Amino acid sequence: MHTLEGSHTPASGAPAVRYRAEYEVVGNVVNYRASFSAPGGPSHHEGQFDFDPARVDAASAVESFMQNHIGKADWDVAP
Repeated sequence: MHTLEGSHTPASGAPAVRYRAEYEVVGNVVNYRASFSAPGGPSHHEGQFDFDPARVDAASAVESFMQNHIGKADWDVAP
């Protein structure tokens, strides 16, 4: 299983959210388990998403997905 770590600074100016995603690729599907360290306390999320390996590598797809997922917290309930 691959691991990707990073952080996202919300547009609201709130403290950065750090994340760690463990993922595996099966064909054009990424299965992931992610943990987030946010100001409100840690949280976990797992799921899957499709990507096009001819256009983007799996690590970049996971990075983009995590950034988007955390970014949604500015107007939604994610992470």
